[in-house]
Amino acid sequence: MGETAAPEKIGPLHARFHLDDYVLYNLIRLSSTYNAEMERALKSYGLSTTEWRILSLLKDRSPSTVGELARRSVTKLPTITRMLGRMEKAGLVLRDASSADRRVVEVTMTPQAEQTLQLVRSIGQNVFDKAFDGISAQQIAEMTRLLKQIRENLARSPYDEQHAALPAKTGGFSG
Repeated sequence: MGETAAPEKIGPLHARFHLDDYVLYNLIRLSSTYNAEMERALKSYGLSTTEWRILSLLKDRSPSTVGELARRSVTKLPTITRMLGRMEKAGLVLRDASSADRRVVEVTMTPQAEQTLQLVRSIGQNVFDKAFDGISAQQIAEMTRLLKQIRENLARSPYDEQHAALPAKTGGFSG
């Protein structure tokens, strides 16, 4: 019997690199597909995927600051501020200055938001079940662990301004 070669890490500089097989490209495609599926399902409830994330995050930790919600929902601060304004008008959240620091705005779920989230959680479950059909709980746990590790690795980017040794810029595009 012949030996099976160990898998290789095939990144953009590898001779056998193909974008369709690139793990980070597939993560982006997965995210886009997931968001589109959730957007379609949530539309009848008048919610966007970002609002769903905000409500889910507030279910975990309410109150949360606007900055925390922006970071944890992976949404830019101006966008989250606009979104929270709409959600407040819809009666889903309350925004108040923090008692510890009046410059910090804390966001709290309303009872209406609790009810709304309870209604739409089944949508999230249906999408989850569809996404992980044929994938074991152990595989899901390992995938989650790996994604968190990759996220932590990327948080230590060599392109941060704080790093002393940045890769040299060699040509490229100019706009």
